[in-house]
Formats: sequence, C-alpha cells, structure tokens
Amino acid sequence: MKFIQFSFALSLSAVTVACAAVPDGQKATVTRDCTGTYLRVEGKDYLVCNAAILKNQKEGATVTAKFAKTDSCPEFDGQVVCMMYHENKGTIRISEVK
Repeated sequence: MKFIQFSFALSLSAVTVACAAVPDGQKATVTRDCTGTYLRVEGKDYLVCNAAILKNQKEGATVTAKFAKTDSCPEFDGQVVCMMYHENKGTIRISEVK
C-alpha cells in the first residue's frame, strides 16, 4: 500500500514539475491594427503592453519572444484607440525578443 502511495506521489510531482517548465521563448507573429500590437502564438492573439519593443518588427514578422501575462498596462493610460473589436487572450509584457 505504501508503495502505491509513493508511486502516486512521485508521478504527481513529476507532472507538476513538467507543467511548470517554461520554454526560453516562443515563436510568434507580430500583428498590428488600430487597436494595438499583438503577438499571435498558436493562432491566439495577445495584446502587447510594451509594444515599443517591437517597433523595428514589420507586420507579419516572425519573432521569438519571452513574455508573461499581465493585468497592469500603464502604457495604455490615456491612449486613444479605435472601437474595432480584436479578439485576444489577454495582455502580455515582453521581456526579450529575437
């Protein structure tokens, strides 16, 4: 019985560690419209808070980026954008782009 409990605990911890692993960067496509700058990863768009980091990237460019989701985007304060709807999966802050 203890062997079964130990095996279960070991399996659970292995799954937890595997899920917590974060890759060095993800391939993404730069997308822009009047609502903002987005990174498209696996068909899902993420609104970029610090879009200035992508100023040298053209629309449709493929980049490798490190980023994290965020709820706070002071860069958007007072910014005027169009009223077009752009579906996205949330806001991100890019820490590195290649």
